[in-house]
Order: sequence, then C-alpha cells, then structure tokens
Amino acid sequence: MSSILQTSRGSVTIRPISPEEVAGFRELRLEALRAHPEAFGSDYTENLAFPQEFWVERVRLGSEARTGMIYVAAVEGTLIGMSGIRRSDGVKMRHGGMIWGVYVRQAWRGMQVSAALIEACIGWAEGQALRSVKLSVVVTNAAAIRTYTRHGFTVYGVEPEVILSDGVYYDELLMVRRIDPGASRQKDAEDKRA
Repeated sequence: MSSILQTSRGSVTIRPISPEEVAGFRELRLEALRAHPEAFGSDYTENLAFPQEFWVERVRLGSEARTGMIYVAAVEGTLIGMSGIRRSDGVKMRHGGMIWGVYVRQAWRGMQVSAALIEACIGWAEGQALRSVKLSVVVTNAAAIRTYTRHGFTVYGVEPEVILSDGVYYDELLMVRRIDPGASRQKDAEDKRA
C-alpha cells in the first residue's frame, strides 16, 4: 500500500520497496552509513564489500510482508528515504517488532518524510497485530528523537557506548511504542463504512 506526501519540493510516494530497486536501496543505505556513521550500528566499509547477492536478499526479505517490510520514499522513481521494520524472532517474541535504518536524504529533511516512513512502519505493525514496536536512536540525534516522540515512542532505557565511530563512543536511547490491538480492527471497520 502506498501513500502520497505533498511537500514544498513536490510529491513523495511512500511505499513498500520493489524487488527491482536493489541498486537504489544499496546506494541509499551506503549513503546513510557513510554520512552518519555514529547513527547506525552497521559499518559503511563492511556494507560496501557485501556482494550483490546480499543486497538482493535484503530487498527480497524486505518486500515480504510476513517477516518485515522496507518502506521507501520515492520521487519520480528515485529513492530519497527509507525505513525498515521486522518482526521479532521466536515464538515467544513475535508480538513485537523493531524499526531500523530510518534515513532521509539531506535535501528532503524537514518535510515530514521520515514521519511518513515511521507511520508506514506502524501501519504494518498494526496490520500484523503486533503489540509493540521498538527502535534505538543515538542520543545526539535530537531531530530523530523529537520525531519518534511525536509518533508515540517513549524511552524505556539507555544502552551505553553501543556504537564506536571515529574513536568516540555513543549511547543509544531505547524507545518503544505500544500498539493498540483494536486500532487496526477499528480502522478496518471505518474503512468498510466509508
């Protein structure tokens, strides 16, 4: 399912990634890791060395709704943002999910693109009847923390010195948003009446 976000720079489509977008996804992910090494647990150099099959599999898994989804923000076919969500592994933990890899290109920041990507992930979680969605964010990323807070995420802990980048250790805030199990059923009922 896709949605259109109107911005001062034009229309942005928020939608699940397509299997044909491996090259664009790889480029966007590498850009994020290179530009903001302190914000991501993954390493640019390590990801740059991954073979094509790694990226193909990542996109394939991210386009299957059973275990997770990668959402992209696209402008005329060019990817300008992304966010992923995955269901927790294990029978006892499958009621939760994790948002990962939120990134929007510099020229498109401040236009609610990341907010739309987060909402897409939350919508997926509701559709999967998850009870909570978690994420982690480096404590120095004030803009991201504000965005997550506006979308109902609250801090439940701090992981100290989880990322080491250029000789500096960074703490991460651990955040959670509870999902109302009746929200998706209520929304479905409202959609049917409309």
